[in-house]
Amino acid sequence: MEDVEKKFWQLPKGDVHNHLHLSAGILRLKEQYPGTRFETPESFDGFDGMMRFIEEYVNTLLRSSEDVVSLMDMAIRSAIDDHVIRLEASVDIHLVKYFDGSLENFMSAVGTLKQKYAHQIDFRPEIGLKKDISLDEVYQNGMACIRSDVFSGIDIYGKETNQDLSGFKKIFEEARALAKKTKVHIGEFSDHNSVERAIETLGPDEIQHGIRAVDSENTMEMIKNRGIRLNICPHSNIALGAAGNYLEHPLRRLYDAGVNLTINTDDLLLFNATISDQFAQLIQQGLFTFEEIDAIRRNALNED
Repeated sequence: MEDVEKKFWQLPKGDVHNHLHLSAGILRLKEQYPGTRFETPESFDGFDGMMRFIEEYVNTLLRSSEDVVSLMDMAIRSAIDDHVIRLEASVDIHLVKYFDGSLENFMSAVGTLKQKYAHQIDFRPEIGLKKDISLDEVYQNGMACIRSDVFSGIDIYGKETNQDLSGFKKIFEEARALAKKTKVHIGEFSDHNSVERAIETLGPDEIQHGIRAVDSENTMEMIKNRGIRLNICPHSNIALGAAGNYLEHPLRRLYDAGVNLTINTDDLLLFNATISDQFAQLIQQGLFTFEEIDAIRRNALNED
């Protein structure tokens, strides 16, 4: 496995499903904050358990805008450590509160990070919006971010079941009009019908997770016919209980059905599995050949 992992580590990769302030590598975190106690569990008690862990362990690291910038900076460097050359990462709009509520300062900080690493990585920040955010904030701060030169797209996330996504329709239309990428988290814990509703409501370019599409031929056909890519995070899915293990993960069946997909980290700080780690696991488990994983690797590097 070490040889396979080393081969993939040496190859350029794209991470296109990443939450920036949750994606610092643990070693880099401990270098930055010596003496900090931060150990991730092998599994969480579902989505709610993950949110409790973030509240108890991650949010205590956030005391100022400097802390937020530091975590995001470490996340970019951690991606570079794994030879990621294209990083599409969401930056949660709620982080504005650490910048004294100044959207201008928030966007300036993200823009500065883009410039800082421009010669090392193609960093494309996306404005991240939780599904329970107020629509006033969506169409004030969220729209301002989409219309800026800082952000390359939009990503909405949060709980998946029983969510009305229609309030995001206009900002998705605006993003498309500005040639910005649109993504929605759906189908990790919710069923294939929710995936279809999200597609019909928002018309996203890409779906974050979307693994329950595997339960319906019609859903998979809709995804393929509309040219939608699934940005999947196997280790995250397993740690959160959306899949039992690598052998039970729907990834292989989606691949065999011809669905376009990528493999990503999601939250490196929480799940502690790089893209190279996951590539090696999928080969070691006998689920994919090196050539198949290499094709998936290249999917994340395709030009727009």
